[in-house]
Amino acid sequence: MSPPADDLHSAWAHLFVAALAQCGVAHAVISPGSRSTPLALALAARLPSTVLHDERVAAFFALGQARASGRPSVVLATSGTAPGHWLPAAMEARESGLPLLLLSADRPWEVQQAQASQTVDQWHLFGQHAQAFFELGLPDAHPEALRAVPRIAAQAVLATLYPQAGAVQVNARFRKPLEPQPASGREPWRARLDAVARAGAPRLLPPLARPHPQAVAELVARVRAAPRGVVVAGPAPLPQAAGLRRAVQRFVAASGYVLLAEATSQLRFGLDEAAQPSCCGAFDALLRSPVLRRQLRPGLALELGAPAVSAQWLAWITGDDAPPRLVLPGERPADPAGGALAMLLGPLAELLDAAAAALEAAPAGTAEATEAARAYRQQWRQAEAAAWAARARADAGADGPLHEHQIAPLLRAALPAGAWLAVGNSSPVRDLDHDLPPDARALELLHQRGAAGIDGLVAGAAGARSVGTPPLALLLGDVSLLHDAGGLAAAAAVPGPLAIVVVNNDGGRIFERLPLGRDAGLAAARERLFVTPHGRGFGGLAATWGLAHARVDTPAALARALAQALQAEAPMLIEACPLAGGSGERAAMLAAMAAAAEQAVAA
Repeated sequence: MSPPADDLHSAWAHLFVAALAQCGVAHAVISPGSRSTPLALALAARLPSTVLHDERVAAFFALGQARASGRPSVVLATSGTAPGHWLPAAMEARESGLPLLLLSADRPWEVQQAQASQTVDQWHLFGQHAQAFFELGLPDAHPEALRAVPRIAAQAVLATLYPQAGAVQVNARFRKPLEPQPASGREPWRARLDAVARAGAPRLLPPLARPHPQAVAELVARVRAAPRGVVVAGPAPLPQAAGLRRAVQRFVAASGYVLLAEATSQLRFGLDEAAQPSCCGAFDALLRSPVLRRQLRPGLALELGAPAVSAQWLAWITGDDAPPRLVLPGERPADPAGGALAMLLGPLAELLDAAAAALEAAPAGTAEATEAARAYRQQWRQAEAAAWAARARADAGADGPLHEHQIAPLLRAALPAGAWLAVGNSSPVRDLDHDLPPDARALELLHQRGAAGIDGLVAGAAGARSVGTPPLALLLGDVSLLHDAGGLAAAAAVPGPLAIVVVNNDGGRIFERLPLGRDAGLAAARERLFVTPHGRGFGGLAATWGLAHARVDTPAALARALAQALQAEAPMLIEACPLAGGSGERAAMLAAMAAAAEQAVAA
């Protein structure tokens, strides 16, 4: 860890960056600037680095790296307004529980509050959206100051992960000269700094997280008392997918519960053959039927992970006929509906494993209860099968123009087993749930369901691409791409395959699906203020960043473009232009799915 620089500024920066690397930071994302010069040079010398001009894009790129790897990347910007552009990513990091290390260069103390150029108050810049703030201060040759550098680095990295993952800001001040300076001789501080560098960063180990025995006992007792039950799996992070999948499959088998798995739960795709019959993906469509709500009402519902995206599930659990619920959110409280019987916090996979072990060791229940549970599962299976069959009948077919409901299935068919699919918010994340039935072929989901915003999606997918090896596709809406047009610069900075599929239906069509969309008196205002048709294509944006581009309007053309993109050595932008009227088609399809399921359960 010996810093190679001769001047204190450079040596100080190298000492800090070396400690970051030792503590597990694997990548740096750098936005150019003058005040950050010592840190930029140190980061580029020590870590794989990506340079992005737009600080907002840079932060979402780093967030994408963390979303894929579970490890923090460090983001660097110069002083002034530059680090302010990190705020949206810091908000998403907190809400998603993703580690993010934000390193802001700053001006020295003596020019603060004096109208100095590019000088603002950078202390605690992100308020409660950051998990912690550290002031590194000015380079200082005092022995205690030198020893503090690797300690602050270690504490900052730990704070991105523990006690809850999120963004951490480190503020580092520098006086001029900022560039490396030649030394006239052996500096008096050199021996002390070399000794600190050789000692390295302190090792900080967080305590092991284990489920509370009372949480395990309550979960087991309530499951035994309610044999008719469902497990509702909301969004979950990719790095935890394998362990969560094993634990949920074991728990579902031990409890006999039905698994209602959203696409972002990491549980809809790639389950073992034995677990497949217990997995239901059409539940948002089914719960549109009051009849099915009554017939399929569970004795207990277990909510896993982040709150479900499904609006129908939320409507059910906030209504008069809400089923009893336990919430198992992981490390952070989560019950936006309110009214849960209990919230059992702690490591989710470990909690489910412990409960499954207890249920396996002492199965309970009368023959009558066991038969009732079996019949209940069979009702869900009948409803599920009928719903997807109805959706297949309503599909427009491969001939003719492209329809919105065909895009996700064509993308799913093009992705090989084990591929990554990043999905945007608003309509795309919901369309996955409505268009993709559960299946056994592995597919890993990357999502931005923390704050559920539509910005930074392209940059985040590019960040994931930079640290991952599986083929990757991103599905997002046209308004999301307009929000993150600068993210195409990040896409141009990474290798392929990365298929960026934008659904260009000329505006925010999700508003047509809301109550606002059913009010004829608001039609003109809805178009102007909410749907906001833009009439734009995206070929020019792709050309600006040197990305391949395909504009497609038939299923066959989309399939060909996806095949090309997923074999390419560079990212490709696919502009999918469906036939107008997708919102109406979607409503009719969901109604048909619910009606078919009603008939199947009644029979």
